[in-house]
Amino acid sequence: MVIVQEHPGLYTNWRPAPEHPELRSDTLDIWLLDLQALPCREAVLDADETRRLNAFKHPDARRQFCTSHTALRGILGKYLALAPEEVAIQIAEGGKPRMPIPPPLHFNLSHAGSRALLAIGQKHDVGIDIEALRPIPGMERIARRVFSSPEIEQLAECGWPAQLFFETWSRMEARQKCLGRGVFGDAVEESRVQTRDFSLSEDCFAAVAWESGWSPEAINFYDASL
Repeated sequence: MVIVQEHPGLYTNWRPAPEHPELRSDTLDIWLLDLQALPCREAVLDADETRRLNAFKHPDARRQFCTSHTALRGILGKYLALAPEEVAIQIAEGGKPRMPIPPPLHFNLSHAGSRALLAIGQKHDVGIDIEALRPIPGMERIARRVFSSPEIEQLAECGWPAQLFFETWSRMEARQKCLGRGVFGDAVEESRVQTRDFSLSEDCFAAVAWESGWSPEAINFYDASL
């Protein structure tokens, strides 16, 4: 069982994945995917996913993409009572994958190494990011390009620790992805989204974001391998 530590100092257990998940308008579901244990099924991908898959040159990156998108389609299909290949996914302006308007579900996918996270909401845009602790050349230069002034000040005051950098990065990227903006696009004002960060381990950090004006009464954490 994977234990998720939510800052500051709270713990959440990942629950076994339901066979027939149901999502209420006041809840947010987060799925943990073990990409080493899940299958890659190229036949369920659509034409755009197949094109993106074929663009990968490295076998590990190719399998990571195929496995995560196979799982994405399978999980969305469970909510909608559809076969994985029947799930319609479009690329919105800004490059964010989404379901056709009006979307029956909002979702966002992120992966780091062999782990991926999938956030699913019913009526509001969501964004999620997962980051593994690793060396990051040019950390200060990158931070000054994408982080807010208060975030940069906090990192500088703490001596630029890598853990704090990735925790800050995961919150920033979740905000950007929530509203369909790239990491280096116009910064999403923190007032427009709410974020919640958590860690899967001492060296793996994540954050989820949703549109302001709505707050989930419950966040369900599901492990697809349980």
